[in-house]
Amino acid sequence: MKALIAAAQTGCTRARAQLAAALKPRLVSMARYYARRGNLDYDDLLQEAWCAVFEALPQTRLHIGSPQEYLLRRARWAILDYLKWSLRRQMAPLEDYQGEDARAETERETVLRLAVDKLADTMTPMQQSVLDLLIAGESCTSAADRLGCTTANVSYHLGQVRRQMQNLFTEEALAAT
Repeated sequence: MKALIAAAQTGCTRARAQLAAALKPRLVSMARYYARRGNLDYDDLLQEAWCAVFEALPQTRLHIGSPQEYLLRRARWAILDYLKWSLRRQMAPLEDYQGEDARAETERETVLRLAVDKLADTMTPMQQSVLDLLIAGESCTSAADRLGCTTANVSYHLGQVRRQMQNLFTEEALAAT
C-alpha cells in the first residue's frame, strides 16, 4: 500500500485509480454509517470523504505509521466536520410552524406588547438605552462603548431590567388568578 500511495503522490493516474479502488469500500461504509446516524445524504458525505483523501494525499508521510489509516482518518474528520456544520444549520420541520393558531399568536403578541409598554414606563432612560442596544443585537461590550460606560454598568442595568420584568410577570400572574 505504501508503494501505491507513493506512486499516487507523484501524480500517476493509474496509482490514484488503484488507491481509490482500495479505499472505496471503507469510505463507502463510513459515509453510509454517518449518513444514517446524522440523517444526511450519503452522496454528500462520500464526496466530502473523497475530497479529504485527495487533499491529504500530498502531505501523507509514508515512513510514519500507516499512510492508509492516515488518509481514512482525514476522511472521517471531514465527514464529522460536515456533520457538525449541517447540524448547526438544521431547522425545525415546516409542520412545526404551520400548526400554530394565528389568533392565539396575535393574542400573545398583544399581551407581550402591553407588558413591554408597562415595563418601559418603569425603566430609567439608561435602562431603556441599554435594552434597546441589546435588542438591536449589540453585545454588552459594544453597548458599553456606545453609551460611554463600562460593561459592568451595562450588566447592572440589565439586571435591574430583569428584576423589574420578573416583578411585572409575577404581578400579572397573581392578578390573573
